[in-house]
Amino acid sequence: MSGAGQDPRELAAAYSLGALDPDETRAFEAALAGSPELQREVAEYREVSALLAQAAPGAGLPAELRARVLAQAAASKQAHLPPRAPRLLWLALAASVVALGATSLLWYSTRQGLVERDRAIAVLRDSLAAREELLAFREAEINAILDPNVTLTLMGEADSPKPTIQLFWNRKTNRMLVHAFQLAPAASRRAYQLWFIPKQGAPIPSITFNTEPSGHGLVPEVQVPAGMELAAAAITEEPEGGSPQPTTPVLLVASFAPAGS
Repeated sequence: MSGAGQDPRELAAAYSLGALDPDETRAFEAALAGSPELQREVAEYREVSALLAQAAPGAGLPAELRARVLAQAAASKQAHLPPRAPRLLWLALAASVVALGATSLLWYSTRQGLVERDRAIAVLRDSLAAREELLAFREAEINAILDPNVTLTLMGEADSPKPTIQLFWNRKTNRMLVHAFQLAPAASRRAYQLWFIPKQGAPIPSITFNTEPSGHGLVPEVQVPAGMELAAAAITEEPEGGSPQPTTPVLLVASFAPAGS
């Protein structure tokens, strides 16, 4: 044992942590066997070691704090302190580590709770914004349909399981709302294209669109060619980006009633 005449109780903390070298361990255990008081010291230190191991269960203690406790216990081998001083220091360190572990757990739990709260608020905000956008879109759609300047032209058969497209043409603004039903989505890299057919001349290309898996599709604010009399409208399937002239057979077609009729 290092240090002639050193009180074995000064090494009790280091022994409890396994911090003594082999010679010191043998010497200490020889003293331990014949000293009930030293046995009590070791038992108390081991109780505190168990407390350290169980502090903040599941979260673990910061490595630097545990290293500090170990260093302090090992340092007690050279310190000529009163017999009870190492244990009091050990207990104080253990209590501070336990308290810090509990505080760290509380901080982590609170932080996680705030993160989850902010995430939930963001989801709700996005959902509310999407709902408001949809309501505004629906309101604009209804207003477009109910405007007294709007005429309805039907492609296909009403109340039919076959594809049907409604064309709501506002002749005052010269804009159209296209509403498709039962129209299966176009193939990959393909789209549906609307054509305006004047009484004289070639078909005029307009917007391209696709439908949802349900067969429903809606395209508002389609600009209608001005300065000519339109006889009809038609739908074909074209490349995704559209085509300057029809390249496939007409899928749906409808004739326009004369203006004012």
